[in-house]
Amino acid sequence: MASFEAFKLTELRLDHKNYRIGAAASQRDAIAAIINDQQDKLVNLAEDLLALGLSPGEPVWVTRDTDTPGMYIVLEGNRRVAALKIMEAPALAAGTVVEKAFSALAGQFSEKPIRQIEALVFATRDEAKPWQRRRHMTSVSGVGLQGWKPLAKARANRDQGAKAQRFLAVVDYLQDDSDEWAGLADVLDPKWTTVDRVLNASTLSTVLGISINPKTGIIVFENGKEEDGRSLLKRVLRGIAAPEFRFSDIESDRDREAFIARFADFAVKVKEGGNAASPNSGVEPPSGVAPSTDQPKLPLEPQPPGQPAAQPKATAAPFKTKPIPAPRGTLAPRTGGQTFSVKGDRLNGLYRECRVVVVKNNENAACFLLRVFIELSSEALLEEKGIPIPPSVKGRSNWDDTGIPLAVKVNAVLGVIDDTGKSKTLAQVRVACDPKSTASFSISTLHGYFHNRHMKPDSMAIIDAWDAWEIYLQQLHAAR
Repeated sequence: MASFEAFKLTELRLDHKNYRIGAAASQRDAIAAIINDQQDKLVNLAEDLLALGLSPGEPVWVTRDTDTPGMYIVLEGNRRVAALKIMEAPALAAGTVVEKAFSALAGQFSEKPIRQIEALVFATRDEAKPWQRRRHMTSVSGVGLQGWKPLAKARANRDQGAKAQRFLAVVDYLQDDSDEWAGLADVLDPKWTTVDRVLNASTLSTVLGISINPKTGIIVFENGKEEDGRSLLKRVLRGIAAPEFRFSDIESDRDREAFIARFADFAVKVKEGGNAASPNSGVEPPSGVAPSTDQPKLPLEPQPPGQPAAQPKATAAPFKTKPIPAPRGTLAPRTGGQTFSVKGDRLNGLYRECRVVVVKNNENAACFLLRVFIELSSEALLEEKGIPIPPSVKGRSNWDDTGIPLAVKVNAVLGVIDDTGKSKTLAQVRVACDPKSTASFSISTLHGYFHNRHMKPDSMAIIDAWDAWEIYLQQLHAAR
């Protein structure tokens, strides 16, 4: 049974088999690898340790170093221990991108050192492994550590004095005990950051007449009609929750303007000759702004000679004029919620190229980028997690050795990110691994583009291939 003990910082050694960085030959190599992997994040961590100390809720885990009497290997908390060691001896960061920052932090550390660490001691590395797996690799099932979702993060930011997000103000305003709201909130639960993109658009105010003060959380409807404003906000949320909604509908400023324009017929703008919200309207004006009835008149569109003045439009159902988004030209989406974080200079460079290469007239280069990015990403995860090469692959000791089929690597990664083998979002990737598959995204097809001179890649098929592999790549890099 694991128990807590107190250790000196000098008694702790970084793990040479740390899954995050892969195998390291020495302590200096392990520190260098952590610096290379974390860079500015390690500086942020060091500053946090100086400000608050080690978290009592996230103890360091260690086990006895059987090769060095009196020393212990860090199993969990290598980044924290590395940050402390570098602040203690900043020469460890010499020649790295964090050298200057840690040299400055070393002075603060000497005044407020952390050299005594309470750690949870495991008898062996194997005893800790099932708990490490639960902590890092089973969050999807609910067994492991669960990160806060956007709504929880927004509440924490607000309660701790940080700037509140507009979507939280809308949630607080609209939520009730109805089944209708519960169903809508469930659908939007993974989409609140997308909702916030829409609520931050300037046309929410200029076209729809809704103003949201992120500091106070106060929502103002320009014409003062709270019931209509509440209904309009729900319409916007239902539009984002609709099955046909895609992130590409609101990815750019122009996309968001077009999306908001769908609800213009239900706007709560002040009409010509009307009044703005008054103190008795049931809604509060923005902070620091007094209610006023002296609102500028909305310009009328010019009418052809002899034609009567334009009459208000009849109410129409939303989505009627939904624009068709322009097809993406690059291999991977440039920006937005479909992008993801990639660690490592080489892989991050490849991913950056995937986001900027225009596929049309560069089909062969795009195919090569996709194929290489899939393979090198897969190898990186497998090496970092210490996944063994299957016995069926003979004579290979490393995942980057030649002769290991890409399908073998992908299936091994699937064993990490989808250990149940039942993820529907990864079904296309499982199809892609089938050697008989002729799909445009299959590994066989990607191979064919390079080995069969009669196969000519099509630009749209290549973009579709990226989309088929996107979830796999997102989950792979999230697991690193």
